[in-house]
Amino acid sequence: MFTAKIHDKEGGRHEFDRAHWQDRLDLMRSRYHVPGAALAVLVDGEIHELVSGVLHRDTGVRVTADSVFQSGSIAKVYTATLVMQLVDSGELRLDTRVVDVLPDFSVADDEVTKTVTVGQLLSHTSGIGGEFTHDTGRGDDCLARYVEACAGVGQDCPPETIVSYCSTGYAILGRIVEVLTGQTWGDALRDRLLTPLGLEHSMTLPEEALRFRVAMSHVGELEDEPEPAPVWDMLPRSAGRLHPFAAQCSPSAGPESSLDRYVPTDR
Repeated sequence: MFTAKIHDKEGGRHEFDRAHWQDRLDLMRSRYHVPGAALAVLVDGEIHELVSGVLHRDTGVRVTADSVFQSGSIAKVYTATLVMQLVDSGELRLDTRVVDVLPDFSVADDEVTKTVTVGQLLSHTSGIGGEFTHDTGRGDDCLARYVEACAGVGQDCPPETIVSYCSTGYAILGRIVEVLTGQTWGDALRDRLLTPLGLEHSMTLPEEALRFRVAMSHVGELEDEPEPAPVWDMLPRSAGRLHPFAAQCSPSAGPESSLDRYVPTDR
């Protein structure tokens, strides 16, 4: 784990020990066989950017502070925010049943189909099988088709019994966002969150990520040095990634973003 090393200065401000943090980042990246990494630390309103390693082990392209990485399940935070915006505007309630918004929605358990709520999906307490990955293509209807395919998804546990991580539920929430906004999840994300926040290096499609210095996916066993993956993103569009890890395009798994766009600004 990282341990903080920030020295006190006069006036209550702090001095950032850049050499210490760079050494730590290099050490941890090497120890855990991470090809490349970027780190931003905010101290007294000043952003300190550190990078280490490469974006692609075969090409040797170095990581820079503006490199784009897949952000994975950070997209769930974005999706949850979009849902809560709809709650704040009165267009949705946390106790709204999914079938009240998506009349054709169903899962294998008839009772869950009838009763599961938006709040249960948000809080990972629906009990719906959480790792349902289904390739429904690259079209704008990929989430609608994904929800249709959920008809055969069973339960990992009964609703409201435990917290059970559920990517499936967040893909369903993404479809709810689409229906209520009249936009695709990616367009709603851009118009309602990314653009207002000034996140210019965050996107949801790989062709958008190629405008930037993008990290390649790597695969391998934890104890070995990873190799570049056969394709940049191995999950379907419906799986939901943000292409800030050069992130991918679905409401459960993520957009992409560069390091400087994750650090708080005056905005």
